[in-house]
Amino acid sequence: MPVRPLPAIPSGTPILIDANIFIYTASAQSAECETLLERCAKEEVIGVTTFEVLSEVCHRRMVAEAFEDGLITRESASALRRKRDALARLRRYQAFIDEILTISVLPLELDEARFKRSSVLRSRYGLLTNDSLILAAADLYGIEALATLDEDFDAVPWLTIYKPDDLR
Repeated sequence: MPVRPLPAIPSGTPILIDANIFIYTASAQSAECETLLERCAKEEVIGVTTFEVLSEVCHRRMVAEAFEDGLITRESASALRRKRDALARLRRYQAFIDEILTISVLPLELDEARFKRSSVLRSRYGLLTNDSLILAAADLYGIEALATLDEDFDAVPWLTIYKPDDLR
């Protein structure tokens, strides 16, 4: 499992994109993550993600938006859960998700085959459930590259990991 810098992804490469890449883009913490999504939009690389990743991004951005707007005092879903009226007024997080869906990043659906494959991979590589679902998507679709800052994938020998250098 080689680990390489995010800007080193060769043109034309199918790349599975983890949630943290989208999060660091949305929060303007990484120019390299933003550039990757721009490359996907231009179809220089073949951006792929999963609906589970999009769900995680949606959840994390919703909580972050509520915190940024002063609706909650800490970035916590439990704090936001009690603010149902505020939830209905949040909009920026959904606009970001809508943007992802329009920039040539293909979201893969979860099906029984991938769910079952994730169990095997979870045991083999010692991964948590969501990470094993991402790895199962890569495995079943023949994708050998992953954009992430997550170190849990570093032990997967057949996967090339691309990480943003501007966050390390």
